[in-house]
Amino acid sequence: MALGCVLCLGEVIAGELQVQLAGSDGQPVPFAVLTVPGVEALPGVPRGGATVDQRERRFDPLVTTIAPGTEVTFPNSDDTRHHVYSFSPGNAFELKLFRANAAPPVAFNDPGVVTLGCNIHDSMKAYLYVSANPSAVVTDTEGSATLRWEGAATAIEVWHPQLSTPLQFPLPADGAGSLALELPMAWQDPQGSKSDSELENMLKRFSRDANQLSQ
Repeated sequence: MALGCVLCLGEVIAGELQVQLAGSDGQPVPFAVLTVPGVEALPGVPRGGATVDQRERRFDPLVTTIAPGTEVTFPNSDDTRHHVYSFSPGNAFELKLFRANAAPPVAFNDPGVVTLGCNIHDSMKAYLYVSANPSAVVTDTEGSATLRWEGAATAIEVWHPQLSTPLQFPLPADGAGSLALELPMAWQDPQGSKSDSELENMLKRFSRDANQLSQ
């Protein structure tokens, strides 16, 4: 009986929490998905669509949260063609070379993370976080997000493409106020330009491969 009371004290029935994420370098961590595990969407709730644009040879935004069954449009705001695809289980698709708004919307029905790529531009990468959990929210460029939920909860879950597995943190006892969390990672833009050292390593690798082929 005493144990049951202790567990009840740890549950928060509903709340609103301002969460600030920082990496191991002390800098903000954007594009992390925060959820309160166990909170499910009510049946019959209408689903809105979502948009992942392509501009300056980048996907925008990098991370989008959607409910299962949501249709996502992929407009092309660049002056070059893109070829968007995903091999993610249950949500694989392909939009062959297209411009402007020529591509039809794509419905994503299976929960999970969908990794997006472009067959033409290898540096382009983005993610769809497909979940029925209505609390899902993405941190902004300052690593901040407001998390809201209803229903019994004890923890916050953090997903980020740079984390090997989602992390969980205990909720504050009152389920309100603000919470600062540090993640064991440092934010790096997966669509950013390569550093001088990365370019040098690529050049060395290409030179080595070329030498091997000539022998």
